[in-house]
Formats: sequence, C-alpha cells, structure tokens
Amino acid sequence: MADIDSDSGYSIAVARALYRFIWRNSSRLQILTCGVALLTLPLTLAPIELQRRIIDDAIGGQAVDLLLTLVVIYAAVVLAQQIVKFVYNTLRGRTAEHLCRIMRERLISTPTDEDVDDGTVVSMLTGEVEPVGGFGGDAYAQVVTEGGVLLTIFAYMLYTEFWLAVIALVAFLPQALATPLVQDRINEQSAKRIAEIRSIGSDVLEAKDGDGASEERALERTGTIFDIRMLIFRLKFGLKALLNLLDHLADLAVLGAGGYMVINGQTEVGVVVAFLSGLSQLRSPWRTLVSYFRVSSDAQLRFKLLKQRISL
Repeated sequence: MADIDSDSGYSIAVARALYRFIWRNSSRLQILTCGVALLTLPLTLAPIELQRRIIDDAIGGQAVDLLLTLVVIYAAVVLAQQIVKFVYNTLRGRTAEHLCRIMRERLISTPTDEDVDDGTVVSMLTGEVEPVGGFGGDAYAQVVTEGGVLLTIFAYMLYTEFWLAVIALVAFLPQALATPLVQDRINEQSAKRIAEIRSIGSDVLEAKDGDGASEERALERTGTIFDIRMLIFRLKFGLKALLNLLDHLADLAVLGAGGYMVINGQTEVGVVVAFLSGLSQLRSPWRTLVSYFRVSSDAQLRFKLLKQRISL
C-alpha cells in the first residue's frame, strides 16, 4: 500500500499530469461542456437586471403592459436556464463516466503485481476511480461557469452603481478570506483520512487470514478515522455557520448603504434589490470554486495512487 502522508500537499507535477490525462481522453466533451457553460452567464445575469426593471420601470412607472412583458421575459429566461443547466449537467456526467470507464478498463486489463494486494485493487476500483473521474467532469467547465458568473455579476454591479458595488465587495471580502483558511485545514484532515482508509483494507484482509496484529491495527484505524471525521465535521459546520453570519452582515451592509442612498435620491429601490440578488448569486459560485480546489487536491492524491498501478 502506497503511503500518501508525505504527498498530501499540492503538487504542480501531479496536477499537470491529472489535467493532461483528462484533456487527452475527453477534449471534445470538455470543449462542448465549456461552450454550454458560457451560455449560462447571460442567463444568470438576466434575472438580476429584470428584477431591477420590474421594480423601477414597470411597478414604479405603473406600466401594466411593461410589467406583463417583463414577467413573460423573466419566465422565458428561467425556462432557458433550466434547459441549459440540464444539458450542462448531463455533459458533465457523461464526461465523468467516460473517464471512469477508461480507468476501470485499464485497471482490469493490467496484470496484478506481486507487491499489490487484492485490497488495494478493490480500493482503486471503488474508491479511487470515481473521485478522479468525477473531478474530470468538472475540471475545465466548472472554472468557466463559476468564475464567469463571479466576474459577470461583479462587473454588472460596478456598472450599475459603483460605490454600492464597492461596499458590497468590501462586505463580501471576509468570506473570501475566511473560507480558504478553514478549507486548508479541512483538506489536511481529508488527506489523512484517505491514507487511513486506503491502509485499512489491507489490514482487514490480513486479519481474515489470522494475523492478530493486522486486526489490532485495523481497529485502531477505525478509531482514527472516526476522530478525523468528527474534526472535519466541526470545521465544516463551523465554517458554514460563520459564512451564514457573514452573509447576513453583507446583506445588512447593502441594505443600510443602499437605503441611505435611496433616501437621499442617489439611487433607486430596484438597484438595491438587484444588488441583494447579486450577492446571493455570488455566494454559490464562490463556494463552488472553493470546493473545486478541495476536490482537485483530493483527485490529485487518488490519481497519483492510480498511476502507481496503471499507465494514465
């Protein structure tokens, strides 16, 4: 069993090898998925602008015809969003399963070395292949989608009301700073957990052959895995609680500053509503990107173990 404790950090060489493998075996699907991902950007921004126009132009101007027109457009945009997301998610799933199939076929067809036990091979087929393949479905398209949404919404906010956008950005920064710090700690513990899970399979197989020391090691590892998992839970849910608190503080900052600007005639109510909606839209892609780098780190660890067994 390969020891990964010393390899739990980020490795540029392994990252390059992982992305090369993904691109070499799914480039057409990656290009198609990224193309569909680009369609989500205007469809994400459109509802924010439509909300502003409905409140300021239609409701504020008491224009019933305009209100009906904008509502119909809004409904069409929402329908288009769901269609594009369905196609996008289907392509991601197809890419992931395509890569998983390639790795499984190579694992099955590669002769077993003497120093590789059955527990390791089973672990690879069940616990190593799918995380790498799953990441392969998101490797390129998720950066395009979520990064594009972040840039698009921030650009829209800056264009619509510059100073209110600056206030929203400052209010959002604590999340941007806190999340990676806690996530790094979660990544560290996840790497330790992966190492223990990989090792316990071999211990269990040896224990069934009558090796008492292996049984004792396996029991110790179950306790270690439990402790690591509980620490991850505390970090994960503590971060979630902190982010929820910061979410509300960011909303309060926009409401307070935006309300003051509305009272003084410096902006309109619809702009404040649009900014609140924009902040809500920003949170999901930001957290998805943080998760992306966590999953990337995990996929690298598993990919490196697979490469020790098969050619990728």
